[in-house]
Amino acid sequence: MKRVGVLMAVVMGVMLLFSGVAVAKVSGPCVNCHTMHWSQHGTTPTSSYHGGTTIGSDGPYETLLVNDCAGCHSGDSAIIGAIPIVLRTSAPTGTGPGKSLAGGDFYWVNAGDPEKGHDVIDLPGISGQDSNIGLTPPGWDPNATPGALGDEQIHDGASSWTNQLTCAGKYGCHGRHDETTNAAAIAGAHHGDDSCLKPGSVDQAAQGADITTSYRWLGGIEGIEDPDWEWTATDGTTDHNQYKGVNGNSSYGDKTTISYLCAQCHGYFHSDIGSWTRHPTDIVLPSDTSKEYYMYNGGTGSDNDYSVVAPVGSTTFTDNGYPEAQITPGSTDSIVLCISCHRAHGTEYDDLLRWDYSSMVAGGGAGNVGCFICHTTKDD
Repeated sequence: MKRVGVLMAVVMGVMLLFSGVAVAKVSGPCVNCHTMHWSQHGTTPTSSYHGGTTIGSDGPYETLLVNDCAGCHSGDSAIIGAIPIVLRTSAPTGTGPGKSLAGGDFYWVNAGDPEKGHDVIDLPGISGQDSNIGLTPPGWDPNATPGALGDEQIHDGASSWTNQLTCAGKYGCHGRHDETTNAAAIAGAHHGDDSCLKPGSVDQAAQGADITTSYRWLGGIEGIEDPDWEWTATDGTTDHNQYKGVNGNSSYGDKTTISYLCAQCHGYFHSDIGSWTRHPTDIVLPSDTSKEYYMYNGGTGSDNDYSVVAPVGSTTFTDNGYPEAQITPGSTDSIVLCISCHRAHGTEYDDLLRWDYSSMVAGGGAGNVGCFICHTTKDD
């Protein structure tokens, strides 16, 4: 098992540092996040998760940090001192509001089930490539173009991958793709002003200029960040993330959508969608009343309640009326996304799905759940 180091005493300081903070620009004593020599009383510091389970030390870390990504964002609850936790140290009861944050949780893949999450090599339980798919992501398009920041293509556009997925950088999702390490890829972002992404100060025109102003530090991606990462998200309210989507983006025409972020690794899943060869993404939910989609989430086709289980995206958003509580199929506030069905980090279900695909039974009378939130008549 790989080891992830964390300074327990410093962790408590970091928790205080972030307590009550909803923006990336942190404040407080530098020692809470940085250490000068990685030494305490002449020895290597003791290491543990937020949850207190000692698992060893990988320090010292880049930029004099006291921890790495997995160490800082691991713990025994979903939010610790306003730090979002993406790897629980004990089994969550599931994923979704009140169970996990919006991206799900790495718990299951870290525990040894590669089908239930992205197999990020920085996780302590991941020691090698996914036993099912290897290193190269399914749907990998080596001809995809660099992202909105012009920061090179992921894995340099190699025909197949030779490095495993990381949290950030050239082989990861977050940060700049022209940097090879996690710390370098997000350098400075913790100290930047990301208020343009926050409810109450949304400025879409200012988003995606750099890593700090990109949605969840995903280079060039736009959106609105829910202050508690959807821990309390509720259908039909504004308490959720707002995702960017556009209608008809299968050829990477708009590099600021959340689905384009996915396409950087899974590009072939975003082509050949017109004839339903593959499930479409970045496409408006149809409003045709001869079809079923206009009744999204149990609605009537106008002002349907937004679903936090099967979210949809919006092309534009302002500080007035967004995040949106209701959506209208047929409008650019009803864009189907990759994450309408999947979560980014992991779930208790295969393929990082938001629900158990094997339990979706046509004609089974399941009601407004899972696939049937959009495919509203298939359960009848």
